[in-house]
Amino acid sequence: MNILSVYLSYAFAYFVVFAVVPFVVVTFVLTCIKFFKHEGDEPLHAKIKNRLFDNESLGFFKTLKSLTNGQYEICSHVPLEAVLEMELNEAEPHGYLDYVLIDQNSSEIKMIISDFSDVDNASVLPLLQKMNIRLIDMKRDHPFDSQHLSQALAA
Repeated sequence: MNILSVYLSYAFAYFVVFAVVPFVVVTFVLTCIKFFKHEGDEPLHAKIKNRLFDNESLGFFKTLKSLTNGQYEICSHVPLEAVLEMELNEAEPHGYLDYVLIDQNSSEIKMIISDFSDVDNASVLPLLQKMNIRLIDMKRDHPFDSQHLSQALAA
């Protein structure tokens, strides 16, 4: 019976080492993963818009691109923070400019076409006028016609 108790004690030790300990470790790790999972790992309930512009805005964008003859790069919906560099003691402007025309050779802003009746844009209008940039005030619901736009680009 002495030998049988030795075999049983070895069997119990191997059972604990190879079955119980891995089970406890795996259970602990999975519990930690479950409780310390980040909130941002949840799936997003969003999809990509199928159209970035409505038909009128896209038509205006194409007209503007054809009138510039590749002389300017056209950026749309540009944040004011990207255009204006304010000093430390002044508040950062907020809002968006509808269209910004950038010269390809010098990479300077040559013209801004936007709706300056917007509250955020109206506060920045005097500052933009002092910077030697041509500004066109275009209402978002009434875009410029191509003749007025070509005259503004030629000037």
